[in-house]
Amino acid sequence: MAKCSKSNLGSPPTPVLVDRISDLPNSILLHILSLLPFKSTATTSILSKRWTNLFQHFLIHTHSFDFGQDYAKAQTQQQFINTVNQYLQLHNGSKIHKFHLMFHPGIQNQVHADKWLEFALERSVKELGFDFCGPITESDDLDSERLTLLDSLYLSNSLNHLKLGQFEFNPPMSFTGFASLVSLYLRRVNITDGNLGSVLMKCPLLTDLSLCECAGLNSIKIFGPKEFLLERLFVGNCYEAYEIEVLAPNLKSFHFYGDLFYGYSFRDISALEDVYLNSNGFEHTEPDHNYIEILSSVSTVKILTACTGPLMYMTTAEEYFPEDLPVNLPNLEELQIIVGLPLDEDQLSYFYGFFKHTICPCLDKLFIKLCADHFELSWQSQLKEGEAEELATTSFDNLKTIKITNFRGTELEMRLVKFFLSKSISLEQLVLVAAQDSDLEKQIAGTNDSSMTSITIVDEVLIMPKASSNAKVLVCGDWGADGKALFHTHTKALQNV
Repeated sequence: MAKCSKSNLGSPPTPVLVDRISDLPNSILLHILSLLPFKSTATTSILSKRWTNLFQHFLIHTHSFDFGQDYAKAQTQQQFINTVNQYLQLHNGSKIHKFHLMFHPGIQNQVHADKWLEFALERSVKELGFDFCGPITESDDLDSERLTLLDSLYLSNSLNHLKLGQFEFNPPMSFTGFASLVSLYLRRVNITDGNLGSVLMKCPLLTDLSLCECAGLNSIKIFGPKEFLLERLFVGNCYEAYEIEVLAPNLKSFHFYGDLFYGYSFRDISALEDVYLNSNGFEHTEPDHNYIEILSSVSTVKILTACTGPLMYMTTAEEYFPEDLPVNLPNLEELQIIVGLPLDEDQLSYFYGFFKHTICPCLDKLFIKLCADHFELSWQSQLKEGEAEELATTSFDNLKTIKITNFRGTELEMRLVKFFLSKSISLEQLVLVAAQDSDLEKQIAGTNDSSMTSITIVDEVLIMPKASSNAKVLVCGDWGADGKALFHTHTKALQNV
C-alpha cells in the first residue's frame, strides 16, 4: 500500500507512490513477461536498464515469437525487418512452440522470409504462422507474386498448426506429408487441386482446413485417408474454383463465403451440424444456384447462416420446380439470415416463401441481420406495394427467440415483425436492435428532438397482436447490454469475413 508523508497540521497527507513491481525478483518478472502479449513484453524494455536486461533474457529463452499486425504497424518495412532479425539473433534455445509473423514484405524480401522460416523450422516449431498478405485494400491484386517456401518446410514432422499467406505451395515429389498437422490455414496461396489432395491424404491428424482466396484450385476435392478426421472446413472466395466435392464422415462445420460454385457434392457427412453459406452479393448471378440441392445435401444441420439466395430460390421454385419442395431440415435449431440489400416487397415475399417451403420443427432461435445501409434501390420490386402475401398455414411451433438487427421500422420491416409475432406460438422474446444513426436509434438514445415517428414505431411494435401470451418485445440500440446480448453462434464468423 502507498505510505503517506507527514505534513503541516490541517494539510492533507501527500501520498507516496511505491513501485512494488520492481521489488519482485527477476524470476517472477520473467514469468510475468511470458504471460504478456509479445508486443507488450517488448515495450517493457524501454522502462529502465533492468527491464532491458530482463527482456533480453526473455528473448534468449522464450518459446514463443508473435510479430502480429499491430507489431509491424508502427514501423517502416526496414525497421520491422531489423527488429525481427535482432530479436531472433538473441535467441539461443533449441526449441520454440510458436512463431507468428504478419508482414507484407513483397517478393523482393524473399531472403528475409527464408531466414525467418529456417529459424523456426530448425527449432522444431509446432505452431507456425507466416501471413505475408498485408492489409486488404480495394486495389489488391489476388494474382500478385507470391513468395516460395523452403523445401525444408515440407519435411517438418513437428508442425501442429500451419498458417500461410501469399505463398506458392508446391511440395516436392518426395513429400510424405505433415505427420503431426492438426490445422491448416491457407490465404492467397497458390495451390493446385493435386497438391491439395496430396496434403489431405498425407496429413492423418488434420481436423481443421481453411482455404481463403486461394488461386490454382478448380475442382476442390475434400477426401482423406481411410480414417479421415477433418471436422471443420472453410472455403472463401476461391475465385477460380467451379465445384467442390466433400467426403468427410467426421465433418461437423462447413463455412462457405463468396460466389457459389456450379457443382456441389456432399457424401457421408452425417456428423455435419454447423453450416454457413454467404454468397456475398452473388445471389443474383447467372446461372441460378440450386440452393434447394445444397440445403438438402446438408439436411443434418443444427446451426445455419444463409444469405437471401436460398430464400429467393425456394420462393421462385414453387412455380418452376414444385417437385423439389419442401426442404426438410429436421434438426435445425438456430437460423441466421443475412439481408444484403434494403428490404423491398420482393425480399419480404422471399421470407414468406422460404418458411412456407422449409420444414424445421426444432427451430428455436432466429436471427435476421438486415442491411446496415439505407438507400434507394436502382430497380423496382417486381411486386407492387402490399403484394407480398403472408401465409396462413405457416406457423413456428417451437420458436422461442427472435432477434432482428439494423432495424429502422420501415413499413416492410414492420410487416415482417408482425408476421413472426402472429405465427410464433411459443415465442418468449423478440429483440429489435435499431440501426446505427437511424431515427429510431436517436429516439432510443434521447438525442432526436423530432422523434414522434420513432415513438409511433416503438408503440406500434409493442401493441402488435401476438400468438404467444408470453412473448416479450424489446426495442433497443446496439450500444447497451440488451443490444449486445443474444448472439448467433456465427456472429464471430460474420465479423471475420
